[in-house]
Amino acid sequence: MIPPAGFDVATNFSGFQKAEIQASIMVTELSTAAQTLIDGFTADALRTRGMTLLEKKEMTFQQAPAAYITVSQSLGTTQYLKQMLIFGNSEVTVLVNGIYPEAHKNIEKDIRQALLTTTYNVNQEDDPLAAAPFTVDVSKSEFKIAKYMVGSLVYTTDGKLPSVKPMLMVGTAMNRVEPIADRKAYAIQRLKSLPGGQASQVKEVQPIQIDGLDGYEIRASGKSHEGKPQLVYQAMLFPEEGGYYILVGMTTEQPEANLVIFKRIARTFKRK
Repeated sequence: MIPPAGFDVATNFSGFQKAEIQASIMVTELSTAAQTLIDGFTADALRTRGMTLLEKKEMTFQQAPAAYITVSQSLGTTQYLKQMLIFGNSEVTVLVNGIYPEAHKNIEKDIRQALLTTTYNVNQEDDPLAAAPFTVDVSKSEFKIAKYMVGSLVYTTDGKLPSVKPMLMVGTAMNRVEPIADRKAYAIQRLKSLPGGQASQVKEVQPIQIDGLDGYEIRASGKSHEGKPQLVYQAMLFPEEGGYYILVGMTTEQPEANLVIFKRIARTFKRK
């Protein structure tokens, strides 16, 4: 991609950013059919996620099914605009997401031009562990790296994604957020926003400190996609400058044993 003038390579996600105006371009590779994802971006579906669909245009991009979508969304007290380019095939989808405050709508054309310069090389080699702005030690567990996407490392015990095996995700907030007044309530709300999280029952919330960062550790019970009882573990850490780091573990297997493993790995978290 050729980024807009003034955008730098991001340090906490795959893409570019212009920090002074809180604008960013994020690139995500998903193991799902492009047309399925495109069809899912409806006005009603976006509305449930707090977004308003402004425009959706289906097209062909790089000889692949594609769509160009524009939405608006409020984050805190700021209104943002998002331009999304989605393209891919029956197995892989590339999502390129340009985000900027509505107050800086003048960069709209520059964002669109940058998104349309995106090229995709299926054979390109990458190093997900080097790309992440943090580390965790999974060496004393069965977890293997499965995917790096948008500032997050995803581990599973079989190294595959999607997977029905125990999963651990370690990530960071994509954009700067306003100071969080009630961190405990925010952590619980964030757990509820996980896939299937609304049905999760919070069993325990404990304050923690890891790598010099204060936060909260939550144990909850929920249901997997297959309807099986599932342990959900979440740790959120809050830097003083804003934003957060998040660790989420999910398993339908040996919940108590895996809870110990999730907690042990969480405590190895370190910022680079």
